[in-house]
Amino acid sequence: MKQIFVLSKENLELSKQEVLRLCDTDDFKLVDNLLIIDTDKDYSNRLAYTNEIYEFLFEKTKDLEESMNEFDWKSVYKNSFSLKADNFDVKKLSSIIWNNLKNPKVDLKNAKTKIKIFKTKDKIICGRLIFENKKDFLNRKAHLRPELHPTSLDPRLARACINLTGKIKGKLLDPFCGSGGILIEAGVMGFDIVGYDIEAANLRRCQINLEHYKIKRYDLNFEDAINIKGEFDCIVTDLPYGKSSKADKNLETLYKEFLEKAYIVTNTSVVIFPDFINYKKLLGKWKTKLEFTHYIHKSLTKKIVLLEK
Repeated sequence: MKQIFVLSKENLELSKQEVLRLCDTDDFKLVDNLLIIDTDKDYSNRLAYTNEIYEFLFEKTKDLEESMNEFDWKSVYKNSFSLKADNFDVKKLSSIIWNNLKNPKVDLKNAKTKIKIFKTKDKIICGRLIFENKKDFLNRKAHLRPELHPTSLDPRLARACINLTGKIKGKLLDPFCGSGGILIEAGVMGFDIVGYDIEAANLRRCQINLEHYKIKRYDLNFEDAINIKGEFDCIVTDLPYGKSSKADKNLETLYKEFLEKAYIVTNTSVVIFPDFINYKKLLGKWKTKLEFTHYIHKSLTKKIVLLEK
């Protein structure tokens, strides 16, 4: 089915790639923040940076009323309908739908068939709503967890980074797990999760948070990230940066040794680097598939990097 993904403009490229990686496709059209792809896959409940998804109905450059009259509204109508159409005469367009239906009913609040017309610079695109992101992950923000850690990753970004791996299930490792920002989202999404940390206090925080969200399948290890053992479907991690100087060679050494070990135990990693580190010289055999810049605050920007063998 051809679908329209209404992407967040907060980080448009990240929003786009999150969908494409999950749906495993490079065949798409991007019109403003509307990502149009043909897919039978439904991973809507996993998405972080998609606000809504619509079934694609038609696209025009002009003659909207003609297209509205030609479209078979009976093929998508169920019980009641509503129409949103910014910069158009909604009443007039709604009457066209009404006149093409048998026993139509308009319900502006709780319609079963929600139609929207998007007007972009060059296109008019019509769709039927099939998914609205309730953003339940926002209820898991760091300050709402029983155990707070100030550097814990925002759940929306954590979820997007997990989706960038393209993995739908499997064994996921965060070797710098902290209080569990990434592991919480991965656990909610159904992964078998493993966390490493060298601070026992962090592992206690992480366990409490995981239990709070009723995540039972997890394995936490008091272990250094350069001593990873086993095999994993993917690694997703936000590297520690602390209060270190930007010239801190020890930090670079840690990153380099971790990346060398990670290359042995998985084929896919999403790693978040502080932007003051030239990560490219530390990658070793890893190949950079995607890179995104993500602003945190005025003194910190991060690089989100998808690495593959």
